[in-house]
Amino acid sequence: MKRTALIQVLGAVAYGEWKAYEGAKARAEEAATDEERLAYRKVAAEELRHHKGFRGRLEALGADPERAMRPYRRPLDHYHAGEPGSPVEEAVWSYLGEGVADDLLQWLRRVVDAETAAFIDTVIADEEEHEAMATAELRSLLCGSRQRQEAGRAAQRMALHMLDSGRATPLPFAAFVRLGRPLDLVGAILGGHLRRMRAIGMGPFGLPLPAGLARAS
Repeated sequence: MKRTALIQVLGAVAYGEWKAYEGAKARAEEAATDEERLAYRKVAAEELRHHKGFRGRLEALGADPERAMRPYRRPLDHYHAGEPGSPVEEAVWSYLGEGVADDLLQWLRRVVDAETAAFIDTVIADEEEHEAMATAELRSLLCGSRQRQEAGRAAQRMALHMLDSGRATPLPFAAFVRLGRPLDLVGAILGGHLRRMRAIGMGPFGLPLPAGLARAS
């Protein structure tokens, strides 16, 4: 049963990395400067490496990667199709999305076999750089109260859109629970969200922080 859950979770992660590759490639093509274009080309190459690596782990387990990814195509396509267009909204989704990916991988490396965990460690090293890039981009845009209000609304819309996307095909995500330590996963994702929102001076899901906490941030 755990092998089946592992194959399903790796299928979800592999397809998620493919969507991340597509997103980074698109941003490289739309980049306004050579520096930005090169940065996103690097991200795209790393996301493609991650995708191929997770496919390789699926094949090592005797699984068909396409079959393992298939149940997650609809919800993840639905999620990525709803990404916002304004610079602040896009930066918030990127910042929080990279954070969720980091938290998920940190949990995953603790519940998989040693060889898969070793590969995940190389992925985490890249993803931490991607999150730092997304953080810097968002911070550069939060220059006033209007932008912070827009960022708060974007965080709320992202959370609702994630829930809506998950409803599209809810059963495959039960594999994450079956794989092990589900409370650790929930705690990591919720804790990471709270930490990241506070780091940009906001409360959970974009709500305003109390004045004292806002000053402390």
